[in-house]
Amino acid sequence: MEDRVELLTRRLRLRRTRQGDAPVLFENYTGVPECSRFLQREAHQDVSRTAAMLGKWCDSAWDEARATFSWVIATRDEDEPIGVFVAIPDAHRIEVHYGIGERFWGRGLAVEAGHAAIAALWRSPGTQRIWTVCDVEHVGSRRVLEKLGFHCEGTLRKWLVLPAFGDVARDCYVFSLTSGPSGEFSAGGNSDVYR
Repeated sequence: MEDRVELLTRRLRLRRTRQGDAPVLFENYTGVPECSRFLQREAHQDVSRTAAMLGKWCDSAWDEARATFSWVIATRDEDEPIGVFVAIPDAHRIEVHYGIGERFWGRGLAVEAGHAAIAALWRSPGTQRIWTVCDVEHVGSRRVLEKLGFHCEGTLRKWLVLPAFGDVARDCYVFSLTSGPSGEFSAGGNSDVYR
């Protein structure tokens, strides 16, 4: 499982969960309503939901080949959990989703985390497509994806129901990175990844 390793960038550490992550991540990200506005879940009401999520995706899944898993995104120096980067493998495709806490927005940290995670995911055997969807009104996420080199393939009508907007399904853009016929790929920019 070449993708499930700790990744270091200039300012971040993408890693498996550690003891004590849940309360900090809850305060920084999972429990913050504005951070879940464009997600298929509401903000976590208590830290136990965050702990369960971390136990499943950011710990036990790291040992299961081809299981959905996630990196905890933490600051490199303080090792403070500020978000997550989720990978959902499916045959030759990997769907990705990410988010960081509101007080860390506007610093390019989501792009920095994305470059590291995507470079690692391309090392997964047989990967030919990395993709995601983004609500048409989520301008910040769209900009992150463009900076990561993702290409917008079009609009998926009535694709996702987001609790923050009620029960009516919303339109989303679909973005992707793909490998060429001989396996070459481009993740856009310098990933600055250290293993």
